[in-house]
Amino acid sequence: MVFTCRTRIVLATISLLLSPACHSFSISPALEEVTRRQTLTSLTSSIVAAAGIIPSKASAVATGSDAFVGTYSDPVNHPGGTRSIKLVGEKVGDYQLAEVYGGGGRGEPKQFVLPAIVVGDRSILIDFSPKGGPRDFLGVIDPKGIRFVRDNNLWP
Repeated sequence: MVFTCRTRIVLATISLLLSPACHSFSISPALEEVTRRQTLTSLTSSIVAAAGIIPSKASAVATGSDAFVGTYSDPVNHPGGTRSIKLVGEKVGDYQLAEVYGGGGRGEPKQFVLPAIVVGDRSILIDFSPKGGPRDFLGVIDPKGIRFVRDNNLWP
């Protein structure tokens, strides 16, 4: 299987997050029993709750990682452009690599590809650094599309 450079970077990031090296610190014996999955799930839930974005159970027709697959727009920041999310490779635990193909909107390149990771069935981390943006932009399923936690932007 051939992977792009971005895909290899995303895979390396997932490997690092899942490696024992990420848990080289110890707070107390009781906390050592917490798994990485529990930690990531708790972190994602905390971020979503803090932002006041609680996705409804009926928001996604598709289930799992497939809930993010589709074509979206960004009418607020880049009107006229499109974004298509496609899953890449095989799912590993709750993690599924994805790529966002887009462009054509006001103030953005004609074409771009952004690496992403779908976590579970309700959140996606997109690396916007190829466009000059942040590397870890968290989005969640919303009844109207994908809502981004940091800026509350919606991709319908």
